[in-house]
Amino acid sequence: GTRTPHTIPRSVYGGGMISGGSSSGSALAVALGQVPFAVATDPAGSGRVPAALNGVVGFKPSRGLISTVGLVPACKSLDCLSVMA
Repeated sequence: GTRTPHTIPRSVYGGGMISGGSSSGSALAVALGQVPFAVATDPAGSGRVPAALNGVVGFKPSRGLISTVGLVPACKSLDCLSVMA
């Protein structure tokens, strides 16, 4: 993301573009071929937006389709896992 005390991850499309939000590192790892897929939390686009900004597919299934047992809740009514590949 862009609000970090660490180096801001660069988009796969160039240094002048943002790479997304909280799961931007995961999206970059998929886009660069370092991993085949990544799982992210996605209450409001945190997985899908970075995926889209880096040229990979992000999918958020219907809430409750994938168990969130063990997930630290950010917003219990919106918490959902997403997958990017």
